[in-house]
Amino acid sequence: MLMLVAGCATLEREGVLAPPGGAVIVRNGAPFVVSMSPEPAAGYGWVLKSTGPGLAFVGGPDVTVNPKPPSIMGVPDTTTFRFRAKSPGVTTVEFAWVAPPGQSVATERTVRYDVTVTPAGLFGIL
Repeated sequence: MLMLVAGCATLEREGVLAPPGGAVIVRNGAPFVVSMSPEPAAGYGWVLKSTGPGLAFVGGPDVTVNPKPPSIMGVPDTTTFRFRAKSPGVTTVEFAWVAPPGQSVATERTVRYDVTVTPAGLFGIL
């Protein structure tokens, strides 16, 4: 019984911090947050390529610079995009990796989320 109560508490959380692409289920009205690692010092980063009608774009890209101790290299910064689920159904969000002006990306990189917006009260992550 205790496990069932703990499981229900998990299902009722208000937002989703998205994994790196894939299928996600979000409750209608809940926030949907995507955070990815850019390379702003080199000019490379993620941009919102497209979003479907079931999500409202709330903000971003916001770049958070993570502290980098002098003796450690490769600590990634984070770019965050924020959405809010606005209508039940299935929608998509896609991001593209872009190069600085005048440079090309060796291979196009995209991250896609297939987002299912459920009526209020139903929630989970696939």
